[in-house]
Amino acid sequence: MVTPLATAVARVPIVVRFLDGHGRPVSLSARTLGRGSTDLQDLLRRAYAAVRGESPAETVTVSFLEECQGKLQLEYLVVGRRRPSRWRKDLERRRAEDVQAALMEATIVVTVAIEAVAVVAAASTARWSTSDSPAFADLLLDGTRTLRLPGVVRQWLHDDAALELLRGTMSMFLEDGVEQMVIGKDPELPGRYQETVVTGSPGLARFLGGAPLAALVAGGPERS
Repeated sequence: MVTPLATAVARVPIVVRFLDGHGRPVSLSARTLGRGSTDLQDLLRRAYAAVRGESPAETVTVSFLEECQGKLQLEYLVVGRRRPSRWRKDLERRRAEDVQAALMEATIVVTVAIEAVAVVAAASTARWSTSDSPAFADLLLDGTRTLRLPGVVRQWLHDDAALELLRGTMSMFLEDGVEQMVIGKDPELPGRYQETVVTGSPGLARFLGGAPLAALVAGGPERS
């Protein structure tokens, strides 16, 4: 009997930089990295399960490769088991492509959720648009700016457990000097590098300290 082999079915490399108000790197403490890594993994698992629309058989995890001078290199990974067989090669390839696509989408969900929390916490008002669809939701911030979010992120913003994971994932903003978090996706793929800049604020600091997203609560009830 051939024993299934554990292998990384999909991976998405990430680079995160932590900067002060002048754009200079700020290193994080081991305590913050420890909390952030645990909550980020749980958040990623939630996002991956939402994208797959099922309870995935694969293991979803985060591999922290290096942290130095305010820059953190990590990988989002999906680990599964496969049986080595030349007859199953095409099936395994198609499965790997599906898993990779799901992990990429989950990566986007996590990044957008982090960005959404920061902008909502900094806003005076945040109201859901009445034209929301199941797949996306539009937030009107301060009556002038519209932010389009995946439907799952909208759910997270009203989910206490998800918000607590986001608090842990973003806890670096409570460290002295950290005012910006720059998330780079796909740093190893030419032509596909993107950065999301997340900025701290007094409202974000209050949220990270345990306060609700007051702007969102004041902006109106969640649609079902």
